[in-house]
Amino acid sequence: MTEQIATVYVLITAGDEAELVTDLHPKSAPLRVPAARIAEQTGLPVNELPGRRFTVATLTVTDADGFTLLDDPRL
Repeated sequence: MTEQIATVYVLITAGDEAELVTDLHPKSAPLRVPAARIAEQTGLPVNELPGRRFTVATLTVTDADGFTLLDDPRL
């Protein structure tokens, strides 16, 4: 999956990073991306990211970007 919309799940945030479970990254080897990037793109605070699902516009083996919150409880 490269350069296409995919769904990701934020497993946990640790320090400045969020660990993501994706079709390319199982729980045993999650993708790590800057938590601040997800927060900035979605308007959620970093401490509310774990347990949430997002779509991403770009997913590669080494990165994800273009986050959009799925099932936004604020709507």
